[in-house]
Amino acid sequence: MKKLGITLIVALFAIVAVFAQQGGSGGEATKAKLKQMEDAWVKAESDADHGVAVISPMVADDFAGYSAKGEMVDKSKLLDSLKTTTDKMASAKNDEMQVHIYDKDLASVTGTTSEAGTDKDGQSYNKSYIWVDTWMLRNGKWQVVAEGVTELTAKK
Repeated sequence: MKKLGITLIVALFAIVAVFAQQGGSGGEATKAKLKQMEDAWVKAESDADHGVAVISPMVADDFAGYSAKGEMVDKSKLLDSLKTTTDKMASAKNDEMQVHIYDKDLASVTGTTSEAGTDKDGQSYNKSYIWVDTWMLRNGKWQVVAEGVTELTAKK
């Protein structure tokens, strides 16, 4: 299952690279806004109650994605996972974010995230992920319509 997830991420990155070359690189304000939204998202994940309130408006109702565990998720499952997590995240940080704008209302953001905290048994953890989010501008606001996340086996 992990190999499938990594294969999907690699394929998504390849598609992103091809489309970015075709679509140009403009929109610096949009790039900055999407990076800020990605950072707000990862910060909000450390507080389940606040996190859902922050993240929910960023996620489209027709969202489709897969989690770091290789599970297909919709908006409801994504938000439920925030509410029910037993991990206590102490810190999280995005890195290596790249924004690719394809049209005035379509973009993707790729990046990595490192997080640390304790699990339900009080054991410390350090995890790293690689991900891609597809954003669409709908009714004047940017929302994630698709996401793929894979946990990296070695901490970055």
